[in-house]
Amino acid sequence: MESLSQKCTQIDFFYWADQCPYNSIIRKLLIPLKNDSQYSIHTYNLSNHPQLAKKLNIYSPTLLVFNNRVRWNGSITKNIIEKISKGDIPERKAYVVNNGKDLISGITKPLTEKTILETYKPCGCSKKSSCIEKAIWIKYLRNKYRIPHLGILHYFQGVCVGGAEFVPSLAVPYSIPKREDIAFLTCSFLSDDKADFRSLPLQALEDELPSYGFKYLIAIASEEVVFPNGTLQWFIDRGYVDLGQIYYEERDFARMHLIKKNL
Repeated sequence: MESLSQKCTQIDFFYWADQCPYNSIIRKLLIPLKNDSQYSIHTYNLSNHPQLAKKLNIYSPTLLVFNNRVRWNGSITKNIIEKISKGDIPERKAYVVNNGKDLISGITKPLTEKTILETYKPCGCSKKSSCIEKAIWIKYLRNKYRIPHLGILHYFQGVCVGGAEFVPSLAVPYSIPKREDIAFLTCSFLSDDKADFRSLPLQALEDELPSYGFKYLIAIASEEVVFPNGTLQWFIDRGYVDLGQIYYEERDFARMHLIKKNL
């Protein structure tokens, strides 16, 4: 157990707009803490600060940094924040999921500001309203880049079981290759140890992207863990090329690689 105890806990929250539903959830969670002398809270929308993403090696949409030292990616609770402020940092386990080989083929829908509300359960949220801010973000990007959707959702037995989400690389704050003909895969989900929900929507997205002017699809995948997209071998098996390691997120056991596929 690490120690982080000091009189005032500094929390820097770095987030990519509303790409992840947890970004708005965490922003709301931090609001009351801003008036608490125990905390010093700073928030940074990476869309406006891409230089910070490069400087801090940020390749996920939701990162909290405590006292300039401890990095915490993804969702968090008030209880965990309080524990960290007292100097007790919970240990994290590697997010390992053995991708199932039983291919599930349901139906697909385009990912838009309307259908995003149907993804709250696959995204791990408790209610549909968690995706409202993301819906606004999707509409903004669709209008800005004049694209009909931001991905393909997968439905099986009437329920959304995941999908493949992308954005034009020019809209990405991370330190990645950026050109008009490069798309960036933000999410490929759900990972499951028995069923393969991911192959169908990803293939459908790859088939459709050239019609919008994209020649390449790039992504970030980790070697052994699912965070932020994984595993690396799963993508290689589907024709992606490994362009090499870009960062090791130690707390999440994530050895991240940049990958690319010609469309």
